[in-house]
Amino acid sequence: MSRTDEQLARANRILGALPMSDFLTVAPHLEPIELQTGDILQSAGSLCTHAYFPVDAAITLVAATRDGEMSELALIGREGVVGLPALLGASTNALQSVVLRPGRSYRLPAAIFVQLLQNSAMMQALAMRYVQNIMRQMAQGVVCSLHHSVLQRLSSWLLYHHTVTDSDQVRATHETIAHMLGVRRESVTQAAGLLQKAGCLSTSRGRITLHDPQGLRAHVCECFSLVEDDHRQLWHEPQGQNTCGSVPGGWTGAERPLAQPYAVDGGGADARYADIYDFAPVGLLSVDSQGQLIEANMSAAILLGISRSQCREYRFVDFLQSPSRDVFDKFHQEVLSGKCRRHCELGIQPGSHRAAAVVRLEAVVDESGEESRMVMIDVTDSHRQLTQLQYFREHEGLPGQGIVDSPDWWIGPASSTPGRRLQPSAASSR
Repeated sequence: MSRTDEQLARANRILGALPMSDFLTVAPHLEPIELQTGDILQSAGSLCTHAYFPVDAAITLVAATRDGEMSELALIGREGVVGLPALLGASTNALQSVVLRPGRSYRLPAAIFVQLLQNSAMMQALAMRYVQNIMRQMAQGVVCSLHHSVLQRLSSWLLYHHTVTDSDQVRATHETIAHMLGVRRESVTQAAGLLQKAGCLSTSRGRITLHDPQGLRAHVCECFSLVEDDHRQLWHEPQGQNTCGSVPGGWTGAERPLAQPYAVDGGGADARYADIYDFAPVGLLSVDSQGQLIEANMSAAILLGISRSQCREYRFVDFLQSPSRDVFDKFHQEVLSGKCRRHCELGIQPGSHRAAAVVRLEAVVDESGEESRMVMIDVTDSHRQLTQLQYFREHEGLPGQGIVDSPDWWIGPASSTPGRRLQPSAASSR
């Protein structure tokens, strides 16, 4: 590790607090990595292979359901470490670790981290104290979610993010924050609007800028103060220290990291995920407020029967069977209003090189409120199977109990088993 890397690594508060003799024993094993928003460092149930020491990245610990719903339990910045199962003697991760803010981190193989814990009394003390801080975050988060308003919770979340990252920029959509807080997206949008009117922040596409972090204190609940006090005690910070001025978290100027020679908010994330978007196995597309296609990935273009370069020449309803157009228009307006919490199923017209299809559409509105971002999944086979079950139930005398009714409509191609060509159903509830 170069001298510059050593200095940058010690910008992490735990690594920086180690005696130099302890730090130098692990420095050769520290690997600098650039983290991008959305990176999953550790999945629940996976082996704990590394400990991560963020410098200017932010990592959120989340618990998720089988349906993909998730809630944030703790936020970790340069004051902490990701990979505490190794400290606690566990071989696997109980929680998922996801990068919220891009930036640099240093990772250490779990085996080396365990050796450091065994050989360094200071590292062991720092790590155990940090476990207590994480537990306090989790416990207070549960209380806060049950007893305090979305405005208070959002203010506390933004202020704590500001503290652990030393940044006025929060790169997260309202939808992402809503998932983290376990609330509806429109509730976050409403609360953010009140904070914007108060001059505390401004929002743009996927980004929140804090203009007056101190002003957020007028809107937080007591939970933030309790977590903040515990954070101060973690580093023995004096109570009178400013925690929202130019040196967040009460850090002194000497503790601030050196000027970073790398970009924190560079455009690398978009390039990194370009291939994932282009070749995702489901259709991904964007539609403006008038229903005009803006962009589509490969799967969506194939399903619609067009080339990607042509997508701006069409409205999405151009590809729908007539009974589905009103269903989509209603769904689209609901999405743009920010109140949509369901999906709909639509019939796609047959084309010269493809058969008719049934698709399930899920969508969210972007930050401007003028664009729907949609996921389109081909469910044609499922509908065909349900229709066949219904046909045999009606014509072969099969018992109806326990068999799911066929959908109210089937607009697929003719097959050896007759289908029914009926009117589309209303959008399905989630």
